[in-house]
Amino acid sequence: MSNEEYKRFLKQNKTVLALLVMAIVVLLGSSYAWYSLSFTSEKEQSITAGELSLNLGESDQGINLEGAVPQSDEKGLTNGAYQFSITNNGTLSSMYTVYLDDAELTTGVTRMSDTVLKYNLIKNGFDNGVEYLSNLNNRLLVEGTIEAGETIEFSLRVWITEEATTEISGQEFRAKLRIEGSQLKHSPNEPKLVGEMIPVVYDEETGNWKKADYTKMRWYDYDHQMWANAVTIQDSTKRNIYQTANVGTTILKEDINTFMVWIPRYSYTLGNTYGYQTEGASDLSKGTPGAFNIKFVGKEKTDTGSGKYTGQVATNYYTPSSFCFGDTCDNETLRAGAGNKELTGIWISKFELSGGSYEPDSLEPDYLSSIPNVASLRNQSTSSFFTSIQTLMNGSNGQSSYGFNGEYDAHMIKNTEWGAMAYLSQSKYGKYGNSKYSGLNKEIYQNKSSEFITGNSNGTPSSSTTNTQVAYHIDGSGTGASTTGTIYGIYDTSGGALEYVMGNYNNYSGYSTTSNSGFRGPNGNDNSTTTGISFPTQKYYNLYKTLDQASSIKGDAYGADGTNGFYGDHMNNLTIGSVWITRGGIHSDNTVAGIFGFGNYGGNANNDSS
Repeated sequence: MSNEEYKRFLKQNKTVLALLVMAIVVLLGSSYAWYSLSFTSEKEQSITAGELSLNLGESDQGINLEGAVPQSDEKGLTNGAYQFSITNNGTLSSMYTVYLDDAELTTGVTRMSDTVLKYNLIKNGFDNGVEYLSNLNNRLLVEGTIEAGETIEFSLRVWITEEATTEISGQEFRAKLRIEGSQLKHSPNEPKLVGEMIPVVYDEETGNWKKADYTKMRWYDYDHQMWANAVTIQDSTKRNIYQTANVGTTILKEDINTFMVWIPRYSYTLGNTYGYQTEGASDLSKGTPGAFNIKFVGKEKTDTGSGKYTGQVATNYYTPSSFCFGDTCDNETLRAGAGNKELTGIWISKFELSGGSYEPDSLEPDYLSSIPNVASLRNQSTSSFFTSIQTLMNGSNGQSSYGFNGEYDAHMIKNTEWGAMAYLSQSKYGKYGNSKYSGLNKEIYQNKSSEFITGNSNGTPSSSTTNTQVAYHIDGSGTGASTTGTIYGIYDTSGGALEYVMGNYNNYSGYSTTSNSGFRGPNGNDNSTTTGISFPTQKYYNLYKTLDQASSIKGDAYGADGTNGFYGDHMNNLTIGSVWITRGGIHSDNTVAGIFGFGNYGGNANNDSS
């Protein structure tokens, strides 16, 4: 029987492929008691329990392919899509899981096997590629977290594979959607992809990064130091190919121009001065500090405690201002004011920046990268770094070079955002909590590359000043230089080049006969020069109005929480003459290097600074 004859045969026998509508919603209410309800509706299902409310809305037009015939993937992807959405109408963030269950078959008709069916699922515009339905674990179609007030849109296509044989003639496939939800309690917020970012996971066997399944939560696991990673692709043609590629497709190293790591919104508190001791850690002291207590929270939750406690029970949690974007976020009294936006998390570049800076007179501006095993970009003033990132990674340049679009704002890292990364690393979710490391090796290993090669490791956090290097890879000597002790963390936070961050004393520019940040300071006697650009709005930098560390901004790993001097890292306070903060230290001085280290400078270009 030819393929065309077979298709006619199936059509005559009215093979049915149908997606019906039903939902069973299980919700955990604010009282933490379970509620279960089940019901059937033609269009929309909703349930409320306590402060939590999920809604499964479906389109009028379901999938109903009577007389369906085997199709190629290319043809199947042109079929009409079944549209559905999930909306959280409650006041709490929620976890959700959607299953594709069997529906009742026509009496006497045989059920079609999942092995001859394929599907394509698109979540908020992200295409997960083509999969066999039989690959679904317990028919789990999609899972994740959803914020209060958020709606997530889905498109689903199902078709019979072109490899199907005449054995399926007269069989049926009928299915129904089922959603389960529970109140989100101490689980990380789902990473929000920006535009055409691609989520990735690392394949240890091949040493490659591969496209992750964005519809399942298994592409990150903070409990096991697997922070969510995503990449961007510069070439728009290749980017489009990866966007529609199947899960598991290798993302070629040469196509990637940035790696980004997701820091989910959390609240922290530090116990008994030095934190708490995890398994395998040294006795607690300033030189060997313990862990921060971290709890992940939804966007609707902003803890306002002191960030410190004594005793055995963690209390006084504080949600750092790094998860708020606006001009007055650092002011605890004004944080809730109009114009400030609370965030579910932030993306931070995985490596020190490389590439070239923005040149205003250039007809073709260069682009910035965050990739391993290349020399970092250095010898730029603060304003040059700031302007390059703002110009090259936002707007039309951000779209063309990275695929960024939608609501986002790429900017030079602030001191508080550095602190968010440091505190998460110094918790059970970061390297400090990684059981592969013990004693002094809990500290992040230094990058000792004299050539400022990104992602390198000395293989130890010790005081060695030798230029031994372990290139970025997955074994303990290489990944020990990341914030997780795994390949999923952020690198170059200890050693490598000195990091400039956007933290400033009293709106002074740092202009002098020996230094020039390129900014015009709005305050102080250093604004007499007419050169330079105006300071950015307050949301792009942390303003320190005093030189006293103890009165700095909570959560910035600078002084307010007593973290200054952790691991013996270098401390060099802001001064009237050196008004900008540096972080991370430099490869050539082991006493300076460290994620909790900080220094000061005038903002001028320096060959040691990135």
